[in-house]
Amino acid sequence: MHLIEKSGKWLFIIPFAIFGLLHFGPTEFTISYVPDYLPFPNFWIYFSGACLISFAISATIGKLDTLASLLLALELLLFVFLIHVPKALEGDFVSFIGIFRDTAMAGAAMLYAQYVASDKRFVKL
Repeated sequence: MHLIEKSGKWLFIIPFAIFGLLHFGPTEFTISYVPDYLPFPNFWIYFSGACLISFAISATIGKLDTLASLLLALELLLFVFLIHVPKALEGDFVSFIGIFRDTAMAGAAMLYAQYVASDKRFVKL
């Protein structure tokens, strides 16, 4: 595999590590994304950030990375259906874009699980 092809893995992992870390910053930037029907909005911000960081760590060390990438896909699809779709239906254009962005990233996470992840012990595709 060439250097350019190998760099794709890192171009996928690093942004999720950064997104995860950003969830631990000031919550006024992310609190509006938590649906009103969910209690404890700060918990969900920190939990989703921890999940993103967990994927990045797992993918970096190559342990349980298939499972982690499938869970990442699930998290992203939950973002689509719990956050972006309802807000898009209210007319929020940024959430409309978020539907397709997070759907694409979920698909990429599934491709990562299938073709890049190395630890296939617990998940058979």
